Amino acid sequence: MTEDQLKKLRQYYHSLFGQQRFFEDKRNAIVKRPPIRVLTDEIKAIENDFPDLLPPFDPREFHSHDEFYNTSGVQAYLHTAIARLQIAIETNESTPVTETRDFSFVRDKQLRRVIERDYSEIQRAYIAKCWKSVIILCGGAIETILADILQQNSSQALVASKAPNRPDITRWDLADLINVAVELKLVSPGVEKLSHSVRDYRNLVHPGNEIRNNLAFGMEEARIALEVLHILHRDLSS
Repeated sequence: MTEDQLKKLRQYYHSLFGQQRFFEDKRNAIVKRPPIRVLTDEIKAIENDFPDLLPPFDPREFHSHDEFYNTSGVQAYLHTAIARLQIAIETNESTPVTETRDFSFVRDKQLRRVIERDYSEIQRAYIAKCWKSVIILCGGAIETILADILQQNSSQALVASKAPNRPDITRWDLADLINVAVELKLVSPGVEKLSHSVRDYRNLVHPGNEIRNNLAFGMEEARIALEVLHILHRDLSS
């Protein structure tokens, strides 16, 4: 659920809560049609934005006579409706709000789907302060994106001055991929300047390497890794 949807859900909750107080007033045991019409319109709006969330509402079930309606049934309905709204809010408030990004510049469709999936997971990991996960996932996404874009420009990449002496671009180190991509001006120099935080991301996968190489990481390294990914996205989307 998006932040806007959650905000709208809270607004509906407070709206129905306010109407519940009106119908629970002992002086309103029987009411005319206007407040019923207001409630009906609000429920229709909720059903339009959140289908199947609330139970069906038929004002005719509460009709008394002429233009009058009994409020006891309305109160019972509102108790159920408000409870459902409250559960929906509480369930979704613990869910991080993430954004989606278009990685259509990645030629391989399968790789693109993996990156889009991982980008969503990266955001959740960042919100949860799982810095190691952020760095590893960002590093993998950055390496995949750069390898893909350099393969699309392989004739230039293989003869670049900073290219390693290996014809298979997919086997280049992340540092090589970054250096060549910057040299060919496929991405901005900012990637190279910030990339030190993700160059050793593969070593983080194995705890032994992390200990032997005395690798340190935290929020700042995770933030920079995500920033590098965002710079790549900006450069390659334009």
